[in-house]
Amino acid sequence: MYGNGARLYDYLMEDEAPYRQWLAWTLTHLEGMNVSAPAIADVGCGTGTLMSMLLTRGYDVQGIDDSQEMLAVADEKIRAHNNIAPHLRRQHMSYLQLEKQVDVIIVFCDALNYLADETEVKQAFRAFYDHLTPGGRLLFDVHSFSSMQHHFPGRTYGDAGTDVSMILNSFSDDDVPGAVEHEMTFFERLSNGDYRRFDELHRQRTFSVADYEQWLQASGFEQIEITADFTKQPPQADSERICFSAGKP
Repeated sequence: MYGNGARLYDYLMEDEAPYRQWLAWTLTHLEGMNVSAPAIADVGCGTGTLMSMLLTRGYDVQGIDDSQEMLAVADEKIRAHNNIAPHLRRQHMSYLQLEKQVDVIIVFCDALNYLADETEVKQAFRAFYDHLTPGGRLLFDVHSFSSMQHHFPGRTYGDAGTDVSMILNSFSDDDVPGAVEHEMTFFERLSNGDYRRFDELHRQRTFSVADYEQWLQASGFEQIEITADFTKQPPQADSERICFSAGKP
């Protein structure tokens, strides 16, 4: 969960996060639904970039995140870009409590990978199911097991800007398959020219495609579509991002 790093997130992720691909994938599913004005819950909305894109296109979207700092950035961004007061609330996705059911729930940008264990994922799926209207749809993506095992462990990433810099080191958790830890060190330039340092530790975990599919089915979801890396192709051994679409009957 992002703390102080929330206000630097957009700057650091400007060229990293595939917002256009998430948007296109979401719009494809929205256009295929027989709902004239679908209500959307963006769970794990972060700084509200995708939420702002959907609001710009006239969709009714509310944002949920467990980080108050991320929500503060989202509120400021959407007020500035969309000229509205956004509907935002702080909640853990495993204990989702919406005022009413929505037609679509989206959970992108690895948000589901922040759940600690199988129990939290199952709780989240049940909560998503309960808060969808009949015929509603859940859309989410996760890091693949391959990425967690081979791409992230041992990775070092640096972004050295004039005003903001970050160093990220990723490590595998040998005791927990599919889990990685990201040590993040931020340097922020102050108005007097000095730099302020702060550190965050982020832990992510993924599960097999079969596990996610089984837990979705156990929660009541049907018409489960599983693809990889924003294509129409099924996941392969070297796929990096697994995309799920699941319907509530």
